[in-house]
Amino acid sequence: MKQVRFEAEHGALWDSIGAIVDGTDGSRRTELPALYRRLCQTLALAEQRGYSPTLVAWLRQLVHRCHRLLYGSAAERPGTLLGWLRVDLPRRVRAEWRLLLLVLLAFWGTGLLVGLLVWDEPARAFLFRAPAQLDRMERMYQPGPMRLGRGDEGDVLMFGHYVWNNISIGFRTFAGGFFGGVPALASLVYNGIELGVVGAWLTMNDATRIPFWSFVITHASVEITGLLLSALAGIRLGLALIAPGRLSRRDALQAMASHMFPVVAGAALFTLLAAFIEAFFSAHAAIPAGVKFGVGAACWLAVLLYFAFAGRKGG
Repeated sequence: MKQVRFEAEHGALWDSIGAIVDGTDGSRRTELPALYRRLCQTLALAEQRGYSPTLVAWLRQLVHRCHRLLYGSAAERPGTLLGWLRVDLPRRVRAEWRLLLLVLLAFWGTGLLVGLLVWDEPARAFLFRAPAQLDRMERMYQPGPMRLGRGDEGDVLMFGHYVWNNISIGFRTFAGGFFGGVPALASLVYNGIELGVVGAWLTMNDATRIPFWSFVITHASVEITGLLLSALAGIRLGLALIAPGRLSRRDALQAMASHMFPVVAGAALFTLLAAFIEAFFSAHAAIPAGVKFGVGAACWLAVLLYFAFAGRKGG
């Protein structure tokens, strides 16, 4: 698309945002978060297509003024975050469906393959885990009064541990995307192997089958989602560095970081929620396994419906 047509197509949007930012059209202030998202998209398009530096600089200045107006008011911040979760996050993920398929295959495909191999021949588990580690896992998920998946540490202490563990895994996966995506994919494969080996090993044991799966089913719905989102965002930023198009690598990274920020924020929120569920719900043996399976199934269904249908209307 030529620049003249591009300006004619989006000129009304820029004028509306300029009027709001200048204070001449205060009645539309509540529309600013949605307009701001569209403005960022036009800036990314202008940079990607190599339009004139004057237009790009003007759009960047408008984005900066709009951003300052949004984040300078504390009252707007919850609405902006809600907009990211309600519209931007699911839309960004669906738009990256090809990359999402790769991420899903790297994690779930590896986990299923390794799990079937161990199920077919249990001795293969020792190729991935030491016998002492597997024995420890079996003791950890034996039925009894001890809380599942832990010793006798308190809920708050374990919540902090889960936050640190989950976020560190997610951050390493995200950061691995900057090296062409290979380390991020390797992290997904590694975690898939862990799930496959441990899941198959504990499922073969009648004593640990129900305790293990009732423990992981609920918080895994958001913990694994956070991991996959971290990999998705990291790989996409890494690809922007490898193939920046007409932009410099710095500008390409900046544009893609702005575009993928809702995904990064979503990954962090999902990871934090997983730690809360794991500490205060999943680990409690007093909660019947049937209840955990029911809540876990509802959480998995909610996650799938959210990414399939959220943000399809409005915004």
